[in-house]
Amino acid sequence: MPAIRFRQLLAKTAATTLLVLVAAGASSEQPPGAEVFRATAEVTSILVPVTVKDKRGRLVPTLEKGSFHLFVDDIEFPIRSFWREGGLPISYTFIVDVSGSMNGRRLNRTRDAIMEFVRQLRPDDEACLITFGGGEVKRRLAFGTDPTLLPRVLESLHGYGTTALYDMLTATPQAMEGTHNVRRVLLLFTDGVDTASAVTPADAVKILEGLADPLYVLGIEPPPAEEGPPDSYEDLLARFAAASGGRYLRVETAAKLPQFARDLRRELTMRYIITFEPSGLGTVKWRKLEVHVDGGYAVLARQGYRGTLP
Repeated sequence: MPAIRFRQLLAKTAATTLLVLVAAGASSEQPPGAEVFRATAEVTSILVPVTVKDKRGRLVPTLEKGSFHLFVDDIEFPIRSFWREGGLPISYTFIVDVSGSMNGRRLNRTRDAIMEFVRQLRPDDEACLITFGGGEVKRRLAFGTDPTLLPRVLESLHGYGTTALYDMLTATPQAMEGTHNVRRVLLLFTDGVDTASAVTPADAVKILEGLADPLYVLGIEPPPAEEGPPDSYEDLLARFAAASGGRYLRVETAAKLPQFARDLRRELTMRYIITFEPSGLGTVKWRKLEVHVDGGYAVLARQGYRGTLP
């Protein structure tokens, strides 16, 4: 089954509802049940994962609902839906850059890092694998497929061709299609170098600002700033992650990727979840969102959403 090109993907992208066509590659290496994926999604509930750290950078997982305050456009709204994330099943979407610059040790250590997550999967956890490179996006493993197939699929990956990172990011709002879990996360593994995108970084940021789930970006041995665009590759990766309420992790050497994966997995078990529904009344526009926590803690949460006030 042929992979669908970025140009085809982007031609079907609307401003508020994206259509993603991601094809599984045609080979005996693909897991059973992989197929062309066609779906649309409309976000009606706003999911706000929140990470809280103390002044020493240690995770704080035991706070109560009353310590949290939700602000939309500088107006405080009551928090009605709140829980700790640790006991909930999680859905992981792994997005892997398989362009030529990732081939070799970067891609090998990316496999090891993903396996750190896979080895800790619980019965209700889910996994999805998407790759991009050489002008193609492929869904290698879909939600609902046996995650024990991931090692075999990962071993089949090889780096080739150009990188259309910004184009790929415009497809991320559909990356969680097919999952059943509320607790969800996207993990992007890339060296951050874009050589072929049709869209601009600003276009990608606008899409990510509407992303329903946090995107964590692992920048693997990123190039020096002087080799990048006016905004360095790392600056852009950090902007992409922050726009969705995730964060950027700089991996100086590929050999450290498995440790980064272990630390990140621990962080993902110690977050809080706030959800709310826009009222549907008034103007649909970009809304600034802030979460404050009593006690002078550092707070990581998404920066906003597109819709009406709660």
